[in-house]
Parts: sequence; structure tokens; C-alpha cells
Amino acid sequence: MRKSKPKTGSRKKKSAPKAKEKPSPVLKERLEAEFAKAVITAKSYVENPQRLRPLFEEAAKQAASMPKGPFAETWPYFQAMLRLIRAYCEGKYRDVPESTLVVIIAAIIYVVEPLDVIPDALPALGYLDDATVLALAVRRSRQALDDFMAWETTAL
Repeated sequence: MRKSKPKTGSRKKKSAPKAKEKPSPVLKERLEAEFAKAVITAKSYVENPQRLRPLFEEAAKQAASMPKGPFAETWPYFQAMLRLIRAYCEGKYRDVPESTLVVIIAAIIYVVEPLDVIPDALPALGYLDDATVLALAVRRSRQALDDFMAWETTAL
């Protein structure tokens, strides 16, 4: 009598990782134009750090109800941006280049703005523009954000 071989698990093909959606050239151009407007506004916030508190509060409130999926790997940096803004307006942390702070504030302004290039209410696409702007801001400010997060761990 032959012994039956134990069955091994069925071999399922792993699905290919989803490709990141990249904005079209037209969308990218509109995003850059809107971000440029946010940069101009952000400069006025840097000149008066007390104005940052309401911006931080609104951004934190919106972040609590935003889906994390579209933001993928930028979500922790988005949270760090919010904490950096809070620490900056409270005068606890000022070791950030002004140009980097402007980029961070501009990204937060864009996320808070109710009139986006793609309205947030659109299912599946609504946060694509916000995620794209945050990714751009993270690329431009990653070192400053990493430095801030290191400061956070030692400042406690």
C-alpha cells in the first residue's frame, strides 16, 4: 500500500503590487500653480507664527477624518509636519530653515483649503491632489522633518 503524500498548500500567484497613480501633466501643472499660491500665503504665516495655531488646529481636525490610504508612506511625515508647526508656533522648536518651513506650511494650507484641484468629496480620487502635494513637500523637507523627529525623541 502506498502512503499518500501530504498535500502542500495551493500555490496562489501573488498579485502584482499596485502602481502608484501619477497625476497627468495637466493636473501636475494645476497642482504646481495652486501650490505656488499656497507658498505665497505660507510666507505670511512664517512672519507671524501665532497665526499658525488656527491653521494647525484646522489641519489636525481634518487629518483625523481623512483616509490614510491615498497618503501611503507620506502619512507619518504629514503627522510630523503638523507637530512641527505646533512646536514652531509655540516657540519650542525653531531649528528649521525658513524656506523649508514655507514648503511645509504651504502643503498644510493646500490640504486644508476647501477648493482643491480635485474636490475631496470625489470617491477614490478626492485626495489624490492632496497626497501629491504632500509627497512633493516631503521630498523637499525630508531632512528637516527627520531632524525634527529626532529632536522630539530627545526633547521629551
